[in-house]
Amino acid sequence: MRKTALFLAAMMVLASSLTGCGGKTTTGENTQNSSTNEQAAQGGDGKTYDIVYLSPSTASQFWTYVGIGIENAKKDLEESKGIKINFSTVGPAQEAQTEDYITAFEQCIAKKPAAIVTATLAIDATIPKAAEATNNGIVLNFVNCGLGVGDDGANADTYNQFYYCSNDTIGEMAAEAFVNAAKEKNITSGVVGVNMNVENEALNHRIQSFRDYMAKNAPEFELTDTYYNGNVVETAQSNAENVISTYGDKLVGMYSGNNITGDGVCLAVASAGIGSKIVSVAVDSDDSEIEALKAGNLNAIIVQDAYAQGYKCMENAILTLLEGKNPESKKQINCPPVVINSENMASEEMQDLLDPTRLKK
Repeated sequence: MRKTALFLAAMMVLASSLTGCGGKTTTGENTQNSSTNEQAAQGGDGKTYDIVYLSPSTASQFWTYVGIGIENAKKDLEESKGIKINFSTVGPAQEAQTEDYITAFEQCIAKKPAAIVTATLAIDATIPKAAEATNNGIVLNFVNCGLGVGDDGANADTYNQFYYCSNDTIGEMAAEAFVNAAKEKNITSGVVGVNMNVENEALNHRIQSFRDYMAKNAPEFELTDTYYNGNVVETAQSNAENVISTYGDKLVGMYSGNNITGDGVCLAVASAGIGSKIVSVAVDSDDSEIEALKAGNLNAIIVQDAYAQGYKCMENAILTLLEGKNPESKKQINCPPVVINSENMASEEMQDLLDPTRLKK
């Protein structure tokens, strides 16, 4: 099979290389599975591939944004490479349904697609499935949430490529944005509520790096224990209301580690009418957070480029199939986030980051 893939790659006229975060590679070849070869034979002049986007949450706006990048890459490469892709999206409705995610992964492997593009919030349970997919010749790419924190290169032998945004960077940027906003509001000390969706090896870095930055650069602020909400908006709101009632006037800020958490915190802040009195910083954008930013109930959002991560992940999977090897020189590519606040949110670039549906083809 390896010889077959290399032979097919040698017969192709190579077009433009992968752009953005990476470049060419000399290692990490991936072979095509038998079903891919059959699809290519049936495709006539152009090849046909089955590719699945296995989402950890079909209801999440963030993963929908990733999906827009994936689908745009599909359309662009179908046109530029003269191929056809049978594309489908599967996965549980909610991120918390990790058992359903693993079941969906197993079902994907059984169908033997040419490639799977996915993200996981259940690292330990996903590792053996990833190895199974790769061992069966499926090109497996992870986007945003992979089999480690990204920076560590964990379990790299079980997948083809991983595009992510460093959670350490996210936490540090969130803390820096918090300190800057506090200075603008003349807030010099007090209690900061810390909120997160789930306890996860990778996501915990968003919390710890926030704490580390604050301890070093703003030790006058006292951080609460982390309030986890199971990725449920109502629970996030209840947690935030508890923090607000517990600390009263001592409370000067909130940190929300993801968009669902941010939604709940923003609702609590708006209900309490304390948006102008505290600093609130969240991670990842959705409609509720954008409205909160406009209304003054949120001071900054640390926004990952979900669209670009999805696009690059799909583009890489397709090029790996076409070229018979991974075109990236590194298996883990960090795509840094940006800080969006009321001052820059109106620009076209920031609007595209906040709402990637604007980019959908």
